[in-house]
Formats: sequence, C-alpha cells, structure tokens
Amino acid sequence: MNFYDYLEWRGDLSFDRDPINEVDNLLFTYAAYTDLREVIKKNEPVTIHMVAEAFFKFHTEEECLKSGSLIAEAPIILRRMGNTVRFGNILISNYVRDINEAESMQFSAMHFEIDKRTSFIAYCGTDDTIVGWKEDFQLSYKTVKAELAAAEYINKTATKSFHKYYVGGHSKGATLAVYAAMQANAAIKKKIVRVYSDDGPGISDISINKKKYDAIRDKIIKIVPQLSVFGLIFDNGEERNVIKSSKSGLYEHDPVGWEVSGTKFVSGKLSDDAITIQNILMEFLKTMTLTEREDLVNQLYSAFVKAGIENTTDFTKQGLPILIKFMKEVTSLNENARKSLDKLLDVIKKMLSEKVEGAVKNKVNDITEALPDFLKPSKNKKEKEQA
Repeated sequence: MNFYDYLEWRGDLSFDRDPINEVDNLLFTYAAYTDLREVIKKNEPVTIHMVAEAFFKFHTEEECLKSGSLIAEAPIILRRMGNTVRFGNILISNYVRDINEAESMQFSAMHFEIDKRTSFIAYCGTDDTIVGWKEDFQLSYKTVKAELAAAEYINKTATKSFHKYYVGGHSKGATLAVYAAMQANAAIKKKIVRVYSDDGPGISDISINKKKYDAIRDKIIKIVPQLSVFGLIFDNGEERNVIKSSKSGLYEHDPVGWEVSGTKFVSGKLSDDAITIQNILMEFLKTMTLTEREDLVNQLYSAFVKAGIENTTDFTKQGLPILIKFMKEVTSLNENARKSLDKLLDVIKKMLSEKVEGAVKNKVNDITEALPDFLKPSKNKKEKEQA
C-alpha cells in the first residue's frame, strides 16, 4: 500500500474527522513538486481540485509519465488529491516558484490551507533542473540562496493570527523546511506544530544556528527509507523514523515507493549500506576545504553546461550521446577538481575495503565459534591460565 492506496482508502474523510498525519505530510510535500506557473497567475487562493484540473488542460497524465522526470507523478498525485473529499477543497495560496540560473537558485513553496486555522507550508525539493542540483551540492560549503528565500518566505507568509502551521518538504525541500522553521521569528515559531523532514539533508555546520535549532528540535519529524542517502547527510541528531519502500537502491528516495499502513508508514531498519554511504560522503567532505568543494561543484556544473545539459531529463531523452558528451567534459576538469575526485575514490576504496575485511573477519569468527571444541584454535598460555 502506498499513498495512492491511502487516497482511495482515506480520501472520503475530512480533516475535521481525521487529523493530519505523516502520510498527509508526504502527499503535500510531493504534490509541491508540481510546476503550477501555467495555472496560478494571481496571488489568490484556489482549491487543489481547481488547480489540478487547470493543469491537465495543458498536459496529460501520459505526458507526465513519459517525461523521464524524477518527479513525474507529482501532478498526478495532485489530481488524485483534488478528487477526494479530504483534499479537494483545500486552498493553495502564496505560491512561489523562482529558478534563477545566474544566482544558482531553485526555490518553490506554497501554503495548503487545510482550514481557517490550519495550514501546511510545503517547500519544493530539487526539481529536474541542473541549477537545482548545483544548489544541492552548494549546501556543502555555504548557506544557499534557497535557504535564505525559505526563511524570508515563512516570515512573510505565516502571519495569520490564531493560526497553526505545519511545515515540511521532501529532499532539499526538507532542508528548506527545517532551515525556515529554525530562522522563523519567535511569534511564528510558537505557531509551528510540526516540521516534517522527508528524507532531506540536515542543516550543515556552516548554516546551522544551534540555539535557534534547539528551539524547534522537538517539533521535527525526520522520515527516511531504509537505504537513505540524502537524508543522512549533515546529521543534526534528530530521531529518525525509518520506513520501508517497495523500491530499491537510490530509488528508495522516491516517495511513490514508501509503504503505508493505515495512517502511518511501515517501519523499517536503517541498512548497513546507508551507513557506509553516509560515512564515505562525510569522510570525503572532511578531506576538502570549502574552497575545494566550491571549485569541484563549479567545475562539474560547467561540464553539464558545456555538454548542453539543462535538465536531468536530457539524459533519458538523449541517452548515450549526451552521456558521452558529459563524460568528455568531465575529463577536462581542472587539476584541483580532478584531485578532489581522486580523494573521493580513495575514501570509497578505503571504506569498502574495511567493510569487506570486517565482513570476512566476522564470517571467520562465526565459523570458528560453530566448530566443536577440539577443532577450535588453541588458546595461548596466558588465556589458558585465566580460563
């Protein structure tokens, strides 16, 4: 059961009858990926149902699914939400979408007004633009433009009196949600009920204000799949709600695969591979100065631009030829960037060799313990005396 099934099962219950839950949160944060610039022209509230129907006057579901987009199903989920009692009449307001290549910023957010006293502020995660992915990597060496925009957004829009707010996002959107809540003014902080972080990176040491962060820590609900990669970067020490996904590998990041039971996700256990990947990434970052991180990100972005890649969908649409162009540009990285990539390879080799060595040792120990006593390796003299 996933959130499509949840909409069929729970869609006839209004929020008056059944309060907001963690699955509702994911629906809001995933639907927020939908590009609504074609259909929201004025800063006036409009229902989810009306927005979704307007969107599909310009597009079809087949078109969305064939796009090759990493977030192809977001408009479809928005439409399914719009056709339910639970979500259909919820108002979308304060819609913003700003993609600025010159500023290396990809930012989008909206309010879902659940009722007259309750809103869910959803921050959009990384879309298909290479600018958006560049900004993700910039999180490793500076406070990015989208973080600053997220903080400004919540302080400008979460101003209703006697109102309560839920804040959330998926992937980078989760980072923006937590950062915005951290930087919200005192009056708004009091109105925030929960902050949902759906498999998003934490706040880096560069950007975190520990005093302000501690003020919202208890409100954060961090949800990650068993093989989480993005959600373990810059761990801020929140308790994790680990859940199962029907997808595998890196695709566990895709919310469509997150398994649902009732009004909750199916609990899981963080995989050893997720921990290994986290250790590799954090160890790699430790080997680099902030300047080296910036140079590597700029060089890789330049390689995308020179190869004519503007969106991740370019890979799926153009296939091998565009990949070859990109790899050719990667070979032309400057010396510092190439050294950084060499460092990454060294860290990966070291971590994986230690993991394999440890696994072999553990296997040998298991076999040894299973042997009859007379076949086990003899103890040294000192161990025998102590026995």
